[in-house]
Amino acid sequence: MFKKYSLGVADYVIISLTLLLSAGIGLCARYFKGQQKIASDYLLAGRNMPKYPVIFSIIVTLTSTSSFLSSPAEVYKYGIAVSVVTFMVPIGMLISSSVIIPVYFNCEVSSITEYLEMRYGRIIRYLVSVMFLLQTLFYMSISLYGAVLALSAVTDLSFEVSIVSLGAVCAFYCSLGGLKAVLWTDCFQAILMVTCLLAIYIAGIGDAGGITELFQKAAIGKRLDLFEFMPDITRRYGFWACATQGILIGVSFFGTNQVEVQRLLSLSSIKRAKSSLRMSSFPVCLMYTACCFLGLVLYGVYYNCDPILNKERTGIRKYDQIVPAYIVTRFSSYPGLTGLCIAGIFSASLSTISSCLNSASTVTVIDYLIPIFRKWNISDLKIILMAKIVSVIYGGLCIGLSFAFQQADSIRHLTQVFNTLPQGIICAVFLFGMLTRKAGDKCISFAAVVTYIIMTWIALSSLYARYVQPTLPLSNSMCPSSQNETMSESIFNVSSSLLPPPNTEKDPFVLYKMTFMWYSFVGFLLTILLTIFAVLITGGWKKNVIPADSKYLSPVTRFWMDKNDESNLELK
Repeated sequence: MFKKYSLGVADYVIISLTLLLSAGIGLCARYFKGQQKIASDYLLAGRNMPKYPVIFSIIVTLTSTSSFLSSPAEVYKYGIAVSVVTFMVPIGMLISSSVIIPVYFNCEVSSITEYLEMRYGRIIRYLVSVMFLLQTLFYMSISLYGAVLALSAVTDLSFEVSIVSLGAVCAFYCSLGGLKAVLWTDCFQAILMVTCLLAIYIAGIGDAGGITELFQKAAIGKRLDLFEFMPDITRRYGFWACATQGILIGVSFFGTNQVEVQRLLSLSSIKRAKSSLRMSSFPVCLMYTACCFLGLVLYGVYYNCDPILNKERTGIRKYDQIVPAYIVTRFSSYPGLTGLCIAGIFSASLSTISSCLNSASTVTVIDYLIPIFRKWNISDLKIILMAKIVSVIYGGLCIGLSFAFQQADSIRHLTQVFNTLPQGIICAVFLFGMLTRKAGDKCISFAAVVTYIIMTWIALSSLYARYVQPTLPLSNSMCPSSQNETMSESIFNVSSSLLPPPNTEKDPFVLYKMTFMWYSFVGFLLTILLTIFAVLITGGWKKNVIPADSKYLSPVTRFWMDKNDESNLELK
């Protein structure tokens, strides 16, 4: 019979110190790292941050609990094909550094949605702003919930106390110190995250029998098939889906998402921002790859005794719990080491939530509150106060929404839907504005709204269709008192209390079976095509809405137009 692991005194001390130090760094950033005299001091760290804290923050901000818990679980079940995403992300980051980031500096914006109003108009600015805020709120709530749920299932950590503690600490140092506190805290949390990964790798490779035997087991279990070129949109991790998704993540999250872009805007110049993003591309790839390959290590450990198939003894009900389950069973004899690894997982959650809180409050204040209070000539100190209050409010919403997810069995698919569904649309809106001189506010808004409706329909319909894609073979043949079996798990992993029973009478519509890895690209492509369609039917193709030398255009676009002009002059 399974019994939850009881954390020791040393474990609780380390976890508590992690939270206290995070809060302490926030205090130091507020009182010893400069005054908050103007709004940019709080929202953008005075635009004079050193490069290396920004690079550390870029690396860990999107390394959430999904990366630490769900990514290893996906590799454990489906193999390393998903790691193609991580190899392609740096390509997208390099594109962002050259094509997108310079435009924000030229326009001198604090919120990237400000650019949209400059380039198109108000309608698209507020549409994208709403999409971003909803996306961010759900993402940080899922990140908070995922870490606490997985750990509370295998330890005696209180689910309620953990959620409130993590959420409260995050809201405290984020609201107090602003972006500067978030950046410096991310540096501390990055160390804990790397320590946790190293500890699991060192122990796991040894338990699996060494690197050679580990890869032999993975090869026998068909976990090493990296290149699946068959163009099948229903395949969970096909090569083309993963490659496209990786490039789009690099462009969208590091070029058209306020959370990451805000870090770059805290630097003093375009040159420093571009070099910081390029310097962080390899560490980002390395961090994500390390999280993915953790699943391969755990597959080697549990090669013939899958803990979920042996759940009567292990108590593990879902694969998101496999990382914390290994931590508590393997490190329980080392005082404090379990607590250190749990602190690493909590740090992944804290870095994501704090970054999202700061960016959400920035967008809310700049897009909504400042325009409302503009006629009263609101001071910078009051703007800072409003941003702090908004951060606390979003922290409370994050905690409350995390409790609302308690009915979900697993949230891997939900994370992908909420996080990637709007990002392709938003990326298309920005790139169309920076790379072309066509399309006004109404055309681009029409395309964004229609695409969002279509993609939401596809995502939710696929969720309720409950199409099941089998996992790779899993075995518990060497477990005590067990029989050989294999197991398949629904890609949706959502509690049956929330969904209708699986439809076994007929095959779902092909779009409902489409893997969520295609959502971003389909949203991106559909937004571009609908924008072109709107421009054509309204006659917008006959005129340019901005001049050729506009600062709203990417330097790449202006360079290309200059070359064309030179070629035309030579021909004449």
